[in-house]
Amino acid sequence: MDSDLFYFCAVVMDTSYVVKFIYSGEAATVPLLHNWSFLDLCNSIRSRFPDLIQGKFMLRYIIHPDSTSCFLESEVDMRMIFRNLVRYNSDFVEVFVTDLPSSSESVVSNTVCEDSSTMLEENGYLGCYRAEAPKSYMTKGWESYIHSEGQKFEGGVVEFRDKLRKYAIEIGFSYEFVRNDKVRVIAQCSKKHSQGCNWLVKAHLCRANGFFMIKMLVNVHTCHGVIRLQKSKMMGSKVVKSIVLDKIRANPNKKAIDIADEIKSDYGLDVAYRTVWYGTELAKTALHGDEAESYAQLLWFSESVMKSNPDSRIAIEFHRETHRFQRMFVTYGAWMKGFQSCRPILFIDATFITNKYKGQIIAASAKDANQGLYPVAYAIVDSENESNWRFFLEVLAEELAKHPMRRVTFISNRHVGLVSAFPRVFPNNPHGFCFRHLMANLSDKFPAGSYLKDWIPYLFMCCAYSRTPEMYQFNMEILRSEGGDIVAQFLEDLPKENWCMAYFNGERFGEMTNNLAESFNNWVLPLKSLPILDINDGIRVKSMASIAARKQDAQEWLSELCPAIEKKLKENLEVGRHWRVSRSDTYVYEVHCQKYNSMVNLETRFCSCGEWQLYSFPCSHALVVIQQHGSSPYLYVNELYKVEKYRETYSFPINPLPSISKPVHDFGRDAVILQSPLTRRPQGRPRKKRFKKRSEKTRVIKCGRCGKCEGHNRKSCTAPI
Repeated sequence: MDSDLFYFCAVVMDTSYVVKFIYSGEAATVPLLHNWSFLDLCNSIRSRFPDLIQGKFMLRYIIHPDSTSCFLESEVDMRMIFRNLVRYNSDFVEVFVTDLPSSSESVVSNTVCEDSSTMLEENGYLGCYRAEAPKSYMTKGWESYIHSEGQKFEGGVVEFRDKLRKYAIEIGFSYEFVRNDKVRVIAQCSKKHSQGCNWLVKAHLCRANGFFMIKMLVNVHTCHGVIRLQKSKMMGSKVVKSIVLDKIRANPNKKAIDIADEIKSDYGLDVAYRTVWYGTELAKTALHGDEAESYAQLLWFSESVMKSNPDSRIAIEFHRETHRFQRMFVTYGAWMKGFQSCRPILFIDATFITNKYKGQIIAASAKDANQGLYPVAYAIVDSENESNWRFFLEVLAEELAKHPMRRVTFISNRHVGLVSAFPRVFPNNPHGFCFRHLMANLSDKFPAGSYLKDWIPYLFMCCAYSRTPEMYQFNMEILRSEGGDIVAQFLEDLPKENWCMAYFNGERFGEMTNNLAESFNNWVLPLKSLPILDINDGIRVKSMASIAARKQDAQEWLSELCPAIEKKLKENLEVGRHWRVSRSDTYVYEVHCQKYNSMVNLETRFCSCGEWQLYSFPCSHALVVIQQHGSSPYLYVNELYKVEKYRETYSFPINPLPSISKPVHDFGRDAVILQSPLTRRPQGRPRKKRFKKRSEKTRVIKCGRCGKCEGHNRKSCTAPI
């Protein structure tokens, strides 16, 4: 035997040591025997501090006051204590006991069992094969939901049943009700009859305060197989509802399959898809109320909005005998006032509602001075027909007439009902058709694989963007010769005044598509599955927050033009920096480009290319002339593109409502309580997305890692490289 080791063993045997345990401000001193193992030390600590739970505490020790504390986790550490006592010539050691966080498991739990030191040491050398640290699930606290007689539940029988289910899930058993009503609940273990299990709970209602209280609890199972499993019979839709309420409140359109994955990850439970789906539906009902009852609060919503937001307009139509809802129109005073500082052009379209009673939202939107979406009015109707379009346009016309008259241009997707109703309500207003939809309709008339399917729409685009009648006639001759009878028939009932730049009789500001209406559809997308009251209030809240945020952002802008317009101006300035300019008169110039010459008149704001007149914004030719003339480009930019107009647009706030959850007022026997419309739910699973046209191409995602087009990107790519 080595002499040093012999000396060490001798000293240990002849010396008596003292160990001081310190835990939560309390201390205990005991003799440290030389033959103690790590398990003996742990047992001594637990005997001094009975509140400690095996496997839920951590140990560190210190011998010399100037040294740092060391971990005490195994037999090896225990032997090092005796060696360090000899090294520092000390007979005293302090052991600090601390509780472990709930998300961690103590190493002590691995060391206070048989052959514990072997398990610990082996796990340290296993590398990637070592045992993973146990994960703490969000069900951890459920085991304490039911604990003693006299326990009270302020939420009444609903809270008691919910916590009883969660307690059974976490402990790992199922129960059955002997009695279950609003006053008394008696539950016993489901193995009562098969294995004679004694577990039992009795609870009743305390009428004095409405609490539910446990009267009797036999919290000991005498049956076999009480263990927490991934699949539990007690994990029903009501439990799912209670744990997904906050998720649904944050994202009402969260998919059931995503919620099931999160329950698996956060709670360690396998739940059937149907159970999760039904639980999310219960959560939506709990958050937003019953969809039928939502209609009953529309009259209160209307009164509250018009009271808190003067100059607003909410028109609700319903059947006079049955009081069933038919349609409604909504616009806020802030919207109409702010629209006066936007370009006089409205984009109108309809989008589907996907809740229980379906329907559609018809909306009119504008662009602010920074090219942003600005809602002006909307209506909720049962379908997109001529009657509903006329209702929407007539009320909209009444509201527009209350403000300084401007000739407003409308752009739409050319719906049949709208085309029929529009000239009767706005006979003198220009109506432009969305070029993108027209081009898609024309493309559908040609068979797939034919070169004409792409070539004809291109020729049609050349006609639509023609800036002069001569250019239009030239392009139209080519289109008709190439397209033949199909194009001729398509153009029969399509007046060129509605889709060609050269013949449009109003200010279109270069807007050839109805893309802004699609932006509104995406803006309200998270709301379309909610009850009708929450749809209306959701639009109000989103618009209220948007107005406040954009008003705040505009205070920091220092330029004269809005950022998007400033960028466009700089791009146009760069195009013609190398062009030569010749002066003809005081305000008339000729611009010599590489391929052609253009005439610009600064006084009339005219350019022979047609862009300045059609877009109401200086083209590259005009900007070159403006610089040659010695003027500032900002003087020739339309006022509706400037920051001042943008600030005016968002200077009118939407005021909040006192309480959206306020119950319906009782106006007596003559009170009108709106009823939900009569609808019949179609068979099958409700659709959340509309059918897309063949012409609506989706963007193909190409992975930057593997180079494949399989719907994934570099981040989610799992292909072996």
